Amino acid sequence: MELHPENEKPELKFNDLEFEELDGKVRIYFLRNFYFEADREMLRRIGDYQLRKNSITFSNCTEKSARGKFNLLLDYGFSNLRHRITRKPAYYIHSRSGIPLIGSNAFGLVDRNTNLIEVKPLTGCNENCNYCSVDEGLRTKKTADLVVEKDYLVSEFRRLAEFKGCDVEAYINSQGEPTLYGPLPELIRDLGKIEGCKSIVMNSNGSILDEEYIDRLAEAGLKRLNLSLNALDPKKAKILSGWGLYNIDRIKQMAEYAAKKMELLIAPVWVPGFNDGEIPKIARYALEIGAKIGIQNYLYYKRGRNPATPMKWEEFYEKLGNLEKELGVNLTKMDLKGEFRIMPTKNLPKPFRKGQVIEAEVMLPGRYPNEKIGVAGERNITLLNCTQEKGRIRAKIVRTKHNVFDAVALG
Repeated sequence: MELHPENEKPELKFNDLEFEELDGKVRIYFLRNFYFEADREMLRRIGDYQLRKNSITFSNCTEKSARGKFNLLLDYGFSNLRHRITRKPAYYIHSRSGIPLIGSNAFGLVDRNTNLIEVKPLTGCNENCNYCSVDEGLRTKKTADLVVEKDYLVSEFRRLAEFKGCDVEAYINSQGEPTLYGPLPELIRDLGKIEGCKSIVMNSNGSILDEEYIDRLAEAGLKRLNLSLNALDPKKAKILSGWGLYNIDRIKQMAEYAAKKMELLIAPVWVPGFNDGEIPKIARYALEIGAKIGIQNYLYYKRGRNPATPMKWEEFYEKLGNLEKELGVNLTKMDLKGEFRIMPTKNLPKPFRKGQVIEAEVMLPGRYPNEKIGVAGERNITLLNCTQEKGRIRAKIVRTKHNVFDAVALG
């Protein structure tokens, strides 16, 4: 935030806030896709005001008064933040929040004991894929969203990379659509400046991309885009995306443009009964535009959307084998060390063991009803069956894999 007195009218300028007059209120957007609303009267208590896109100018008040009162308004706003797409309450996790970035599959950093570190800057999606393994989008049963401060993510990524002591890859793999994260190009740029970070890869559904934005991502240092493209037939593509506005022709245009700017991996999920005939078409299309192809087997997830019966792995690989003979391209024997540069590294220590009873501090609502985000032992912990809003609570650890911790609240 910058303050610029101009004819004794203090002007507050912001990089991460945008202002909009809307239905008698002022809507203040944060990081592009999160917002809160303030009554005009709340702003007039500070002084007569004038809005521009990224600034607000007050009159009839001093610079010191404007700064102090507007900071109070921001405190109110961040307690009432909402996701612009899902409309759900949202919570900002930053370096002063007291919430570590390791411990959850939903946000922060996930280390699966390899040189690939997952980076999750936000939750929430603009589509409603009918097979979504993490139940994101407008039809989700989740009740809250999360967004993480960019500099906090970068700082903690650096610490984890230093611990590993080897070259690492940043894998931007949100529970949701990462292009909804306002400072995404800046995040990629800053991750790329970290010593030992040799590659940055991102998953995306591609629906928000345009040529200018692809250029920005490439210039920032994005090495590879993993594009979720599940059908070329317009009707089937809309059904799978769960979004009536899904435009496969535009997605293809962006795929073809991205393939000229960076590595492109087209990664369809094979959902039996929905896109069986589309998979060969997608594979051929990927080869035509110079992209790699990585076909995924649809799997059942307890909290995901499950519209089909998964193929058994034997059947899946048999079908891939037939397709790779037809196309003359490798589909079944991906070399993780070579193709995707994934290799094991030393394990990050776990502060807890499964079955252990701990004390945790309840910090924020979780993503589902009766779920909270807690903190203990320099980890964030998902507290299940927890109705307590704040304070200390006893909980039994029920999951520890890859330093992702779930615990059942004991009251």
